[in-house]
Amino acid sequence: MAGKRSVENTKKKQEWIAKLLKDKPQTTLNEAGKLVVKEFGTQLAYDKLREAYVGAGGKVDTRRGPGKGKKAGKPKAAKGKRGPRKYGKRSPEATKAKQEFVADLLRTNPDMTMNEAGKRVRAKFGTQLAFDRLKQAFTAAGGKVGKPGRRAKPRAKIDRRIGRRAADIAAARIQSVLGQMPKHVVVMHVNSAIDTNEFATREQAVAFTRNQVLSGVPVSNIAYYLRQPLEISVGI
Repeated sequence: MAGKRSVENTKKKQEWIAKLLKDKPQTTLNEAGKLVVKEFGTQLAYDKLREAYVGAGGKVDTRRGPGKGKKAGKPKAAKGKRGPRKYGKRSPEATKAKQEFVADLLRTNPDMTMNEAGKRVRAKFGTQLAFDRLKQAFTAAGGKVGKPGRRAKPRAKIDRRIGRRAADIAAARIQSVLGQMPKHVVVMHVNSAIDTNEFATREQAVAFTRNQVLSGVPVSNIAYYLRQPLEISVGI
């Protein structure tokens, strides 16, 4: 792990840079950094190096890019490597000959597809016919262009975590219903009647029970239940 900067060493290095710039004003920031390493055996942090360099009157070149301001010419292609492929303009004569060839193909084989016609053109001429020109010649010769295929309809989203069996799906529905029901139930026996009160949290159930006891309801007439799912299968 690198230790903290020594304030004394940093100060010595910055003073040495100031003296260096005074003797050699043309020294660059990069050269000054290398001379610091040569003189002290360790380098000076870039921010401190730049601070001392600028403070001593050194000029930092802030330009970016290749050549740093020089007129950069076009990069020469490396020997033995081909440059980017260049495409020429369409030859009207060659295009016309290919389209006439497509017409001849359709005349002898009316059921030929446009894809097959394009392959025949390439096999005969060595180069392909542009798609728009191929389609133009193909339809003009009576060829039928198929409609693009329809995209499949998105399938209904199915939660595979539930399961595929009917019993698993039914159990998942029951669990979902129970999950939405209140978990805490307070049952009171008052005036020969059963009064059931449901709450979402235990704190609410405790507060309700305390109020009932303070209002005069005997503790023996109050019961508290925590709703839990059944551990057995129940047919309904």
